[in-house]
Amino acid sequence: MSEERAETLFGLHPVLEAIEAGRRTVDRVLVAREGGGKNLGRLLRAARAAGVPVTYLPKDVLAKKIGARAAHQGVAALVTPIPYADPDEVCDAASKRPAGLLVFLDGIEDPRNLGAIVRTAAAAGVDGILLGTEDTVGITPAVAKTAAGALERVPIAREARPGRRIGALKALGFRVVALDPRGPVGWAAPDYRKPTVLVAGGEGRGLRRGLLDVADDRIALPLAPGTESLNVSVAVGAVLYEAVRQRLLERA
Repeated sequence: MSEERAETLFGLHPVLEAIEAGRRTVDRVLVAREGGGKNLGRLLRAARAAGVPVTYLPKDVLAKKIGARAAHQGVAALVTPIPYADPDEVCDAASKRPAGLLVFLDGIEDPRNLGAIVRTAAAAGVDGILLGTEDTVGITPAVAKTAAGALERVPIAREARPGRRIGALKALGFRVVALDPRGPVGWAAPDYRKPTVLVAGGEGRGLRRGLLDVADDRIALPLAPGTESLNVSVAVGAVLYEAVRQRLLERA
């Protein structure tokens, strides 16, 4: 893999997770000579064990390579892009679990929001994330940095026909729960102990009407007076952890 074709991943945790997960090729690790941190030793040991060469650079040279605004923590890597999963395989695997849990995102444009959702989804045990293709950000280095390594642990697939896919998931027994600020159902009302797909829309327009219409539940989170809305990543996180809460209670 040539450096010109490589994707630059930055941040200590994303680079460490990429090496340890082994889902993509790590061609070279770049470390600032002035860098450090408690996990740098672990990263260097992981790179050595995986046979990944490490290059030390002045901090300003590293910043020029990946962009002055990138919060790189003194670490970057040249990697192959993380592969998208096959949407059929993601949905089929989730359907085989008694309480499969999927997240479907349509119209998310901010990579930081997507990265935050991926990180929360990994922590909540989500089986996979489906991304629409219309006005929806994909997997980028900025997403990877915000996700703090979670991209390596959650399968993410692109889906060009959201309505058809959601219909297919309903046929497999999934309940479709859509985030809607004007929804008539409270966020904790659905039974998340059963197979569920949580659907959320973009930062500005929210979910398209066609996707809202096929949902089994349109849920809204309670907001104090004067608060118009929540960030989409915060809203998705709140609902996912309601699902976690219900599932933990069932096991107790």
